[in-house]
Amino acid sequence: MFKFELQPVLALKEKLEDHKKRELGVANTRKVKLESEKNTLMGLHDDAYNEICRQYQEGMNVNQLKQFNYYTAHLNKQIEKKELEIVKATKEVNQKRNELLEAVKQRKILENLKEIKFEQFKGEEIRAENQIVDEIISYKYGAVKRSE
Repeated sequence: MFKFELQPVLALKEKLEDHKKRELGVANTRKVKLESEKNTLMGLHDDAYNEICRQYQEGMNVNQLKQFNYYTAHLNKQIEKKELEIVKATKEVNQKRNELLEAVKQRKILENLKEIKFEQFKGEEIRAENQIVDEIISYKYGAVKRSE
């Protein structure tokens, strides 16, 4: 019966790979959420700009213009902040992806080693079976020769 001596290590590598997959998923979800938030802020900015244009044509006072200016400046700062967070999140996603790739490599190395060891085991089993068959044939041949 085949028993891979590094099976506990392989199981640990598989768990590590699953953990890295989950981390990558969380990081990717965070990045997508930040991009969605940025798009929402950009939509609010566009809506504010369109409202300024509409009210400008109808006639607006200085206070209203100042309010819109402060509001759009605030939105611009929030958009810039989200862009920085997205850059950080992208870096984190890339880092998690690289960590996952490394974990996959380590697991595959052990799986390849397990396959090699299994092939060696099968070869040894075949040799042992052939040896037993040879011994049986030799015994029968010897018994036939002695009886003659």
